[in-house]
Amino acid sequence: MYYVSRIAGTAALAALGFAVWFSIVLARADFFFRSEKVQRAMEIGPRNTEYLALRALQLDYEGVDSGALTRKIAALSPYASAPRIRLGLAAEVSGDPASAERWLLDAARVDHQFEPRWTLANFYFRAGRTDEFWRWMRAALEVSYGDRTPAYSLCWRVSNDPEEILRRGIPDRHEVVGSYLVYLLQRPVLASVDEVARRLASYHEAADLPLLWGACDQLLAAGDPAAVGVWVLTGQTAPSGIFNGDFATVPVNHGFDWRLIESPGVTHVNGNRISLSGQQGESCTLLQETLSLVPGKRYRFHWEARTVGIKSPSGIEWRIADQHGALLPSEDWTTGELTIHAEDRFPVLVLASQRPVGESRAEGNIELRHIRMVEAP
Repeated sequence: MYYVSRIAGTAALAALGFAVWFSIVLARADFFFRSEKVQRAMEIGPRNTEYLALRALQLDYEGVDSGALTRKIAALSPYASAPRIRLGLAAEVSGDPASAERWLLDAARVDHQFEPRWTLANFYFRAGRTDEFWRWMRAALEVSYGDRTPAYSLCWRVSNDPEEILRRGIPDRHEVVGSYLVYLLQRPVLASVDEVARRLASYHEAADLPLLWGACDQLLAAGDPAAVGVWVLTGQTAPSGIFNGDFATVPVNHGFDWRLIESPGVTHVNGNRISLSGQQGESCTLLQETLSLVPGKRYRFHWEARTVGIKSPSGIEWRIADQHGALLPSEDWTTGELTIHAEDRFPVLVLASQRPVGESRAEGNIELRHIRMVEAP
């Protein structure tokens, strides 16, 4: 029993001694590595891929081929995509596309994250192989994060067909669809915005409403009829003439709803009640709405209004194109009417205040109701 105990003790001491020795060796290697004596560190730790990768980088800076060293790193790291990507790009630069493709596909095999897929998409873009490009671009966007602008821009370099880009390149992923809509709204030409908005609306996320409203606003500003469809996607009814003419809901300040124009001296309450302090600008917009009309047709614009404290002449009037309709001060509900000829599909109706010549600025309250736009015979 005594001898067994001595043997066990000796083995334990040997194991401990080996561990201490190995720790010292690693510490020395790390010292040389951090002292930029990479070659010496590699001699001590020949299978340390961190040392090998730095040495490969040094060789690149020295103009020496680091391919053999990088292949060794790849062999020692069966699940690392970085050395495989380096080998693939190096093979492409050297004029060996077959080897380049093999290495890059192997990188995507061992690593299912964004970088290998994005690298493959770029490789196939440079090779002019569009089918493979779309496959890997879509796969890259499926796992993408952060700023996706370079990916979307590359899609548009491959194709000018917005339907093809949406169908082949944009995966059915909420974050990607939303960021792609933002990207499209920043482009000079609003292509396929309505289709992307429709896909985004299919997720039924309330948080997407501001983006959909913004898309509708930009389409309206461009005079694009697709604005109507995007407006409906936000859960609103299709616009025709005046929208929300009775102010039954608080205006959303977007699309075809009323926009309450904030300015010093002007206060809005639920949209249909406006208070003027007398300190507003000499000329200012109080309220406006983009209408949906049929160009070439005649319409009658009706409204009812009453005022408190506002004197005549008030300088308050409705404006649409070059036509004007004065809003007469009255403490009783008073009807007003204006006949217009629609020249555009989306004209803007404005309620404005202009200080009359020789008069003070309007001061008091305005209340509106029953605002209508009906087709005239």
